[in-house]
Amino acid sequence: MNVITSRLPAVRGRRAIPRGLRSLGLLNGVLGAALVGAGIGSYFVVAGTSTPAAAVRTATVTRGVVLSTTSATGTLQAAKELNVGFTGAGTITSIAVKPGQRVQQGQILGRIDSTTAQQGLQQAQASLATAEAQYEQTLTGETALQRKQDALSITQAKQSLANAKATQLQDRKQSASSLTQPTNALRADQGQEKVDLYQRTKDEATYPTEAAAQAAITADQAQLATDQTKQQSDSQHQFDLQAQQNADNNQLSADQASLTAATTAHNNAAIAQYTAAVANDRSAVESDQSSLTALSKTQNADSYTISQDNSKVSADQSALTALQNDAKAILADEAKIAADRQSVASARLSASGTIARDVQTLAAAELALTSARASVATKQAPPTAAALAGARASVVNAQVALTNAQKTVDDTALEAPIAGTVASVNGTVGTAESGGGNSAVSSSSSATGSSGGGSSTGLVTLTGINGMQLVAGFAETDTAKLRVGQPATVTVDALPTVELAAHIIAIDGTATSSSGVVTYNVTFALDRSEPGLKSGMTGNVDVVVGEADNVLHVPTAAVRGSGANATVTVLEAGKQVSVPVVAGLQGDSSTAILSGLKANESVVLPSVSFATTGSTGLGTTGTGSTTGAGGRRGGGAAFFGGGFGG
Repeated sequence: MNVITSRLPAVRGRRAIPRGLRSLGLLNGVLGAALVGAGIGSYFVVAGTSTPAAAVRTATVTRGVVLSTTSATGTLQAAKELNVGFTGAGTITSIAVKPGQRVQQGQILGRIDSTTAQQGLQQAQASLATAEAQYEQTLTGETALQRKQDALSITQAKQSLANAKATQLQDRKQSASSLTQPTNALRADQGQEKVDLYQRTKDEATYPTEAAAQAAITADQAQLATDQTKQQSDSQHQFDLQAQQNADNNQLSADQASLTAATTAHNNAAIAQYTAAVANDRSAVESDQSSLTALSKTQNADSYTISQDNSKVSADQSALTALQNDAKAILADEAKIAADRQSVASARLSASGTIARDVQTLAAAELALTSARASVATKQAPPTAAALAGARASVVNAQVALTNAQKTVDDTALEAPIAGTVASVNGTVGTAESGGGNSAVSSSSSATGSSGGGSSTGLVTLTGINGMQLVAGFAETDTAKLRVGQPATVTVDALPTVELAAHIIAIDGTATSSSGVVTYNVTFALDRSEPGLKSGMTGNVDVVVGEADNVLHVPTAAVRGSGANATVTVLEAGKQVSVPVVAGLQGDSSTAILSGLKANESVVLPSVSFATTGSTGLGTTGTGSTTGAGGRRGGGAAFFGGGFGG
């Protein structure tokens, strides 16, 4: 037994109702009737007098057994045949009997594949282990290792917060740095644009526009062309004068030669002729030289004019180029400024995004640290009553699931519910069995049925059954709590002092409806016979459908709600205090309390009243205080909502 199961009520197996509890139930009935009579007598004693203040009804928390039973009335029948079948569906893996074989009660008749049932059992065991571990953790709190892990989680959260702060500071610096470069570039380009605008203003002093400069260049080029034409004309004139001078020099030389010859010849007439001719020639050569000298000055003037024209063209071309360069420079400046502004905007946007992200990261880190501290505080806080109650309820539920899973595994083996002879075997190994349970055929009726819609013939048919059977109809809500093999107690009206042990051998799957009430016939085999029992006698049967041993319990009337959501009112120092509890099995008159109460505490029962009308029209209120454990249905009495039991 581990630390969990030592604190929780154990899940008990099948057992018959102890004779002591049954006798105690009869005693409860007598006591209940006596108390009812005493209450009625008290009413008549105090009738007509003033009504006193109602006393608080209480019950004491005690430890004992809580039983939940269900009852029905039926008819005794002589046993004849019993069709025995599996309650669940599956594939038949073995058949252990043959026709004609005598079997005893509890003997294995056959088996179906238990793989799925075993898996369900393992899962239920694992769930119970998990629930117990969770309960133990809730009860004992964290281990030293878990506390170290908690401290580590807080340290990590603090480090994450410190990292987030450091990252935020670094990102702010990087954002400022990344914004400085484009901002400086923007300022530099804006300054260069101012310089270029100033230069354009200076350049526009010569010509305000490029068109004006182009027009001046065109005029300059036209003037240059005119002056060059004049220069060419003057050069041609010089060439002509030079040729004329050469001709005149040649003529002078010829005339001088002729003069020399005439002189030699003492030809006076010739001498006179050629002397005049030489004089004329010399005059012509001098005239040519004078014209050439004057023309040379003209050509010098032409060259100067052309030089001035070229200078003018160059100056105007430079002015035009300066204006064009200014326009290009300003356009380039504007493009750079636009790009710089885009870079500044992008840098600012990036910085804003980084800052926003860092703010979110920092907030998340702060929230994570707060959450880690809160989580650690929650983990290391003492367990609340509600948490313990919920964990304990989970263990109880897991125990119930384990019990059901074990029953499913047990049901894969078909046991003979009663001794008899195998009349037939209705199945073979490897075939599918649809389930359906047992069905009985009595000597007085042939009513058959199944608890799960399976075949009415079952796997094995038993005959030669000794003893008596009782067939009783149970309400559909009670039938769901019954199963083959459950013990029961039978009393017969004809033998009121005799109690007979019995057990369920068959549960009909077909309902019977009478006056809108739906019941299912359940067949009980009496474990022993008794002289005087005869077929047709009326019998009453009680079946224990729930049992909790050695548990704290209070009258059911004192409990509000169910399970982990239940509460009771405890009387403490004269004051009524609502206390949350975990309610377990609800018995016939009392309810098991798994946690929330201690033995000998007083719980408050609901106040009740009754009134009769006399000549004065006044009523009287009755109250009472009772304690006790739950017994079988009908075995305990309730006085105005208070339970009585042993």
